[in-house]
Amino acid sequence: MAGVYAELVCRSNFSFLRGASHPEELIQAAAERGLAAVALADADGLYGAVKAHLAARDAGIKFLLASELTLMDGPRVVLYAQDARGYANLSRLISKSRMLHPKGEAGLPWRELAEGNEGLLALLPHPVPVERVAPLAEAFSERFYVGVSRSLSSGDEARVAQTKALARDLGAPLCAHNDVHTHDRSRQPLQDVLTAIRYKTTLGQLGTRRLPNAERTLKGPEEMARLFADCPEALERTLELASRCHATLDGLRYHFSEQDLPPGQSTSSWLRELTYQGLQVRYPGGVPPEVVKQIEHELKLIAALDFAGYFLAIWDIVRFARSRGILCQGRGSAANSAVCYALGVTAIDPVRMGLLFERFLSMERKEPPDIDVDFEHERREEVLQYVYEKHGRDRAGMVCEVICYRGRLALREVGKALGLSLDQVDRLAKTAGSYGGEMGPELLKEVGLSADDRRVRQTLALATEIEGFPRHLSIHVGGFVITREPLVEMIPVENAAMKGRTVVQWEKDDLEAVGVLKVDLLGLGMLTALAKCLALIKEHHGRELSLATIPAEDPAVYEMLCNADSIGVFQIESRAQMNMLPRLKPQCFYDLVVEIALIRPGPIVGDMVHPYLRRREGREPVEYPSEDVKRILQKTLGVPLFQEQAMKLAMAVAGFTPAEADGLRRALSHKRAEERLGPFHKRFVEGGVARGYTPEYVDTLFRQFRGFAHYGFPESHSASFALLAYASAWLKCHYPAAFTAALLNSQPMGFYAPHTLVADAQRHGVKVLGVDVNYSGWDCTMEEGGALRLGLRMVRGLQEAAGRRVESARQGVRYASIGELARRTRAPRHELARLALSGALGSLSGSRRDALWEIQALGPLEETDLFFGMAMDGTTVELPQMNVAERVSKDFETVGVSLEKHPLELLRPVLRKRGAVTAAGLERVRAGARVAVGGMLICRQMPPTAKGFCFLSLEDETGIANLVVPPDAYARFRKDIHGALFLVGQGTLEKTGKVTNVKVQQLEPLASALPG
Repeated sequence: MAGVYAELVCRSNFSFLRGASHPEELIQAAAERGLAAVALADADGLYGAVKAHLAARDAGIKFLLASELTLMDGPRVVLYAQDARGYANLSRLISKSRMLHPKGEAGLPWRELAEGNEGLLALLPHPVPVERVAPLAEAFSERFYVGVSRSLSSGDEARVAQTKALARDLGAPLCAHNDVHTHDRSRQPLQDVLTAIRYKTTLGQLGTRRLPNAERTLKGPEEMARLFADCPEALERTLELASRCHATLDGLRYHFSEQDLPPGQSTSSWLRELTYQGLQVRYPGGVPPEVVKQIEHELKLIAALDFAGYFLAIWDIVRFARSRGILCQGRGSAANSAVCYALGVTAIDPVRMGLLFERFLSMERKEPPDIDVDFEHERREEVLQYVYEKHGRDRAGMVCEVICYRGRLALREVGKALGLSLDQVDRLAKTAGSYGGEMGPELLKEVGLSADDRRVRQTLALATEIEGFPRHLSIHVGGFVITREPLVEMIPVENAAMKGRTVVQWEKDDLEAVGVLKVDLLGLGMLTALAKCLALIKEHHGRELSLATIPAEDPAVYEMLCNADSIGVFQIESRAQMNMLPRLKPQCFYDLVVEIALIRPGPIVGDMVHPYLRRREGREPVEYPSEDVKRILQKTLGVPLFQEQAMKLAMAVAGFTPAEADGLRRALSHKRAEERLGPFHKRFVEGGVARGYTPEYVDTLFRQFRGFAHYGFPESHSASFALLAYASAWLKCHYPAAFTAALLNSQPMGFYAPHTLVADAQRHGVKVLGVDVNYSGWDCTMEEGGALRLGLRMVRGLQEAAGRRVESARQGVRYASIGELARRTRAPRHELARLALSGALGSLSGSRRDALWEIQALGPLEETDLFFGMAMDGTTVELPQMNVAERVSKDFETVGVSLEKHPLELLRPVLRKRGAVTAAGLERVRAGARVAVGGMLICRQMPPTAKGFCFLSLEDETGIANLVVPPDAYARFRKDIHGALFLVGQGTLEKTGKVTNVKVQQLEPLASALPG
């Protein structure tokens, strides 16, 4: 019976809470059961089409491009693309259906479908009154089918009879399907849960909205033949419909936009002209011959692969950003390209650094180049809207990101659907999120749940099953698709939740798989901070600087970094990076390139970090088995730290071709890297031994390569980031007040909360002044003498418009009273109260409580009231004043930082009695001594590469103490580690050079250390 049936109506999990199987699972099951063809009929979308297409190609089964379309004035119909024109119409119709409505909704007038149905077949999946569908059937004529299904549920035969009658009345052929929701019956419990989640209810309350049985599953030809023994022609029609469909994503033809070319220029000739113009700027003293040679090599390859339009679009976007004064910089593998450097897209000279262009683009793989450009994150929207305006929304759209069920979210939604209480769901999700492993009976008992509870067991099991299921579409961090032909005829486009944004229905991996180029326009907080810092320096110090004119290789900067003084510095401010800096002791720019690359999962897992450090410190000899290897690894002391080095070594040591070396890189970057690396390992070892290297050496090299499967940087990427790391370090070193103000004005960004940034500035001698309506603007700024004044943006809950009103209404004339402030700003009472609680009315009132009393005594604060802001009650009351602890607590609650005292200063007497030292005091304690230290938890990390170790940073009034919590201690103190704000740790002090850590043996919340 194999091959006598094609399933035409399958709903995958890309139907979003309807289908309970991945597209790949449906395709694989269809192939295994001997179906002739299979179609996904997800509603108003082709979200899973690429995944299904690739799976079908691997499985050797025909895949039909289809979607179920929602009609605003008609029944739902499934549309199938017959050919390229049909596919274009299908994509266009889906796009219009989606873009007529807000995100998550769809619907199209039936006439739109009737007038644009060329190359499409239609199937009505469920019976409806003949008058609702007759006009549509007439519009499609012989391309219209009536679907019939049997689900072995109540009313089945009546529905079949109704469907047969409808087909006769319309004169349309009857076509069988099984309205598939799962690839296997075992997935039905999950489908029930998805339905409950969709209806925002529990399984017990679903009623008839729940499928009556598990029969809407993918069935083989034999089972379908038994179901339709009374009308075998309905099964034969499935083959007929499938045979009429020839559209495939292999036939998708993508061309990048070619707008705005000067007369007589092609994309390639214009790119060449712009490149050579850029070379004159980059090399004012003359372009080196090796650069010209590299440029010609790249331009030839770009032209052969027809990617010139792509490079021109990136150049144009960067040109626009710079014309608006928006800081931007290209990074990633694009920094391997001399053309990108000449065009001003990237800032790294790849020829001087010896970077590998084939890491970016090669003839062998013929895949789209990957150019990432970072922009100031607060101004990136200007760039995105420029792209929309220049290319039009029918030819430009952002890449989507599929948000999937993971961890806590999966547990919460499954638990609620299964009827667990909100409290139970919350405890379960929080515990699972903090524990990160399998939840056994003991752990469940700890949070008040029983492993014997059937609903708890089901929740854990089904949450695991739903892991990775699509939940909804979001917007990719910066991916843009720009096309020459209408984008809506290539990929369906829909509205995003964010105003002014539209997204394509395919994620980045899908686009890459079918050869569609994307442009990555990313927002980077540090660029925003750098731009604001440079502006502050110009305004208050009269010095005009840019990223290009910041003095290079400043010894003072490297001395600062060798002392791990890097809070706020881009890429090297994390606890791990700060531990590495005193050991690596950077002395030049390339040291920063290495520093940034070292603290990544790849080098850590590949055991590259310690050998590199030992060799750098002279404790291990640097040896090279050949001159070829020396040439590749000399910069990194014989240790492969970068992906480019892995590719070069594959060619030099094992004799790989460039295509094979790139295949190795791709395998290392794949999510299933371990299984894909198998064939390469044998080839690498055999090739290396054949070329005279020892088996031990080549095996060690390949083991190090495996580390890149856990994420490692290309050298070009690390170098691009190192430029920003150095720039931010230089500004921190020489202009700490402006640098801190810029960081605060760019929040949220970076690794640390504002109170840590402010405390660090104070330790660098910066005078910090509090928020005050008579002195503060919206942004943090600088005052006479170089003091840093906190801005109104620091007041939590105060809207920017309100803060700007306070700033603009002042106009150089200070407010004399709270009433005057209210009248001049027209501020409502709740905004005034927020300012009072934050201490921002300190120049107008004696205390926060006095200020609140005055605010309550003001007349009606309504826009049209004659007595707006006037005092209506002159009664004065002597209110009890806040003590210092209350003021500090209120500072953190309302502003996020206290300039009066650090909370640990208030707790220091208690800690002193317990023998606890300060963070700064740890330097005076000998290594190996038992020590106690307390502080506010500002950072908690448990990276996958740490083998169960947890790393904590505790801040006190003197600095930051680093704690290392071994796995056994973490298991004992996990609840406090994830639940307490203040902690006291006891353990052994470890010192390596300037790096100090406390290896924890005992940990408790600081509250429990207080008397009473």
